[in-house]
Amino acid sequence: MRTLRTIAATGALALALGGGVFAAATAQAAAVSSASLVHADGELWYKAGAGQANNLTVTAKVVDVDPSQFGEDYLLTFRDKFDITISTNACSYPSPTDHKVAECTVAIPLGSDDSDDYDVDLGDGNDTATVTGSAYTSIHGGTGNDVLKGSAAAVFYGDDGNDRLDGGGGVWAMGPFGGAGNDTITNCDAECHGGPGNDSLTGTASGQDFGLYGDDGNDVIHGGSGADLVHGGKGHDKLYGDSGNDKIYGNSGNDLLHGGTGTDTLSGGPGTDKVYQD
Repeated sequence: MRTLRTIAATGALALALGGGVFAAATAQAAAVSSASLVHADGELWYKAGAGQANNLTVTAKVVDVDPSQFGEDYLLTFRDKFDITISTNACSYPSPTDHKVAECTVAIPLGSDDSDDYDVDLGDGNDTATVTGSAYTSIHGGTGNDVLKGSAAAVFYGDDGNDRLDGGGGVWAMGPFGGAGNDTITNCDAECHGGPGNDSLTGTASGQDFGLYGDDGNDVIHGGSGADLVHGGKGHDKLYGDSGNDKIYGNSGNDLLHGGTGTDTLSGGPGTDKVYQD
């Protein structure tokens, strides 16, 4: 009988532990917090919740909320696959039962040198953000392998991780900025920086003049059809000016420099470099 009591007690303990593990897993699954819209430092911020892999789209259009007042506003629509908590009177839900979509009204600054009408912080996770419209914004990917793309009014910061950044430039024609990791930057029509890591940077074919900087790492850079400024940075880089009168600098490392068509200036820098000019 003593053995039977021991087995019964062991079985009860196993059930209790199993229930505890199930409860802990359930609590962990429910711990993913909602995203939030807040006013911080005088600007509207979209802040992702911890543990989220966001799929955010932001659209902006110009509206005249109060015709009796001078100036216009941006109507910003945020859509994500997670609920969005609103902590500012500037925002509301178009549908009271759908908290994954929020709309915010932001005054367009007049004569301001502020580069952002709103900001996005995607935090951790492998996130995706797509931005359209003319409102100036900064998009921070945070940690994780992020995909950020959108209009020329946005400035993209990949931050840590192997990120894909497409477009952007902002009011000052700066960025995207890849940050740490092996990043891919495409449609760069401003001053783009790969950051530390083995990056790939490509300019657009619009004929504008670009500054493409690989920074540290073994980078591959293609200019556009304008007069590009290409810097490989530290590492063994492959640099292509393509068409236009380009200036290409390998900097340190064993680099490959290819000027392409046009009257180019090529400088390998320290290292064993290969230089080609069409």
